[in-house]
Amino acid sequence: MAPWEKAPEEGSGTMNEFNAVNPTATWMQIIAILTAAADSPQTTAAGRPDLHSLALGAQIVASRAVALLPIDSDGDLEDIVLEVAGSSAVRELIRAAGHAARRYPVDEFPTGAAAVISELDDLVAESEAAS
Repeated sequence: MAPWEKAPEEGSGTMNEFNAVNPTATWMQIIAILTAAADSPQTTAAGRPDLHSLALGAQIVASRAVALLPIDSDGDLEDIVLEVAGSSAVRELIRAAGHAARRYPVDEFPTGAAAVISELDDLVAESEAAS
């Protein structure tokens, strides 16, 4: 398992990155991973405007992804368990979100996902260029 993932407790019904069984669950994982990147303590370090910029981009993409969720699934975001280790870099999390977005064809995600995935791809490219 990757450092930002935590296995669900037996019978808990929670999801982690490898537990996604459908496009909606995967979409929610993308949101959770991007939110973890945005909230990373690394982004508050002085003298790291590149990480702050990436974190802000992650938060913007996550908020746009949340807006595409069906209203009744918004509460399900709380069921996603991602354990972000201190060593999980913002760039790693952004790349993980980009990888998760490739699990299903774009038309299986919520309507409008293509634009969000395009923004995520741009964010992944920005994170790789800043490395």
